[in-house]
Amino acid sequence: MRTSKMFERINWYRKEYIYEHYSRIVDKIKDYDKISKKKMVESVYKIYDNYKNIISICTTRELKYLKMLLDNKSDMEELLSDKYEWERKTLHNKFLVEWDYQERAFIPDEIIDKVKEAIKNVDWKIAKSLDKLNETLVGYCKMLGSTPLDSIVAYISALSGIKEKVILAHMYKNKVFNYYVLVYDEDIELIELSIPIAIYQDYFYLEEELYEERSIQGVMDILPIDTKLCKTLFYNDFDINNKKIKKLLDEIKKLPFFWTKALDIIKEYALLNTERESLKESIQNVPNLKNYDLNKFFKILDEAMDEMPSGALNGFSPNQVKELEIENQKIMLEKQQNYTKQQNACLSRKDAKLFYKIYLGLLEFTNNKYKIKKNMKIYNKSNINPYELQEIIECFWENKDTIVPEFCMANPYKFNKEELDIANNFKKGFRDLIIIAKYESEYTGILNNDRVYMIKGVNDNIDNIISYQDLPQPTITSIIPFKNVLIHDGILMEYDINLGSGFTKAIEEEYSESMKYYHL
Repeated sequence: MRTSKMFERINWYRKEYIYEHYSRIVDKIKDYDKISKKKMVESVYKIYDNYKNIISICTTRELKYLKMLLDNKSDMEELLSDKYEWERKTLHNKFLVEWDYQERAFIPDEIIDKVKEAIKNVDWKIAKSLDKLNETLVGYCKMLGSTPLDSIVAYISALSGIKEKVILAHMYKNKVFNYYVLVYDEDIELIELSIPIAIYQDYFYLEEELYEERSIQGVMDILPIDTKLCKTLFYNDFDINNKKIKKLLDEIKKLPFFWTKALDIIKEYALLNTERESLKESIQNVPNLKNYDLNKFFKILDEAMDEMPSGALNGFSPNQVKELEIENQKIMLEKQQNYTKQQNACLSRKDAKLFYKIYLGLLEFTNNKYKIKKNMKIYNKSNINPYELQEIIECFWENKDTIVPEFCMANPYKFNKEELDIANNFKKGFRDLIIIAKYESEYTGILNNDRVYMIKGVNDNIDNIISYQDLPQPTITSIIPFKNVLIHDGILMEYDINLGSGFTKAIEEEYSESMKYYHL
């Protein structure tokens, strides 16, 4: 097996290239101007002094390639073939493999003993299980460009059955994941909080542009995670199983120019889903292509890029977005056709007045007991801003089992028996996130914890407050038994989000198939 020292070849490489990969491998990095190329590689090899770090920064495919390099019986011609192009490139970037133009690939002398030790101690079963998780996580981040850490953790946990805390620990500690994906805290001024973000390392310099395009083009729908697609993107950058994309990759290799650089640019344009004329012009202006008729190639390019997932479109491809738009138009038409205007879906004025008398009495009792807002008058007061009551409302529902009996026992506002019975029934109520699913003539159907409850409004039919066009609509409210019906508490804290066509269909199906509950 050919051997050579990495430090004898280090001057062949640009400092920018070495720094980029050094910064992905070493935890505590030095500023670019304060470290030499040799010191950077020495820092990497210090990490590799622990052979377990070599195992943890490599996929199974990379480890098998290292094993074949160590095996003197391996066919060097095959190891340098296109079949192992990905392994060679990634191991080279990790300073684990070198090759020359004398048809030889080799592991640098400085680390060969540690690599031997790593290969000897690999647990291939564990390595494969980590691959499966990394392929999905990294592939998904590559598809989106960037994503809030909590959302991907929750999504992958639901998909895989792996506990969220296990996935979260993996994303912070696993060396393969951290080599490809950067996790950092982004300050959100509007809410004065920091949110952990996962961004694909190669797209870090496009972060601001990606956010801008996503704010303009972002699709308010849920992208199902396709683990097969994620795996393909992890190893190939492109979905080579898509015929139109595969055709582009085949055709671009036939053109007499540095097509690998063109593919990097195509990835950026696909990520941002920006206009393609400037991309085509840059290809057209390549000296070797000036005399080529590229019209056919540009048609293939457009067809392929229409199939590529875009971070600006929240992971959807342009063609998928077109399909979603058609589906959403169909859903809106069905909503309009199936909408039943509510006629008697709220309390009478007399009952609404009675409800507020009791509810505001309970809230003032809560405020006095827990001293939430001093000297605030609530009982029998009209035109109260509901947002001023939010903290008191939350306190009441958290402590209702204590407050309601005390209230009924004290009876501070001299309620009659009927009023006390109604107040006592508040113990059966609950406050939670619900989904307003459908409007019926006399009731509003809501979903909560796999049940459909049929409720009424207080002063008004709920379809006069939230349009049928916005259903299904998540909202936080309180559901309360009042006399012989269920009502909400008159305050609907809406979430201003579009849940997408897939979610809408699922809600409609669940609503139509579920038993309807008119009482708690």
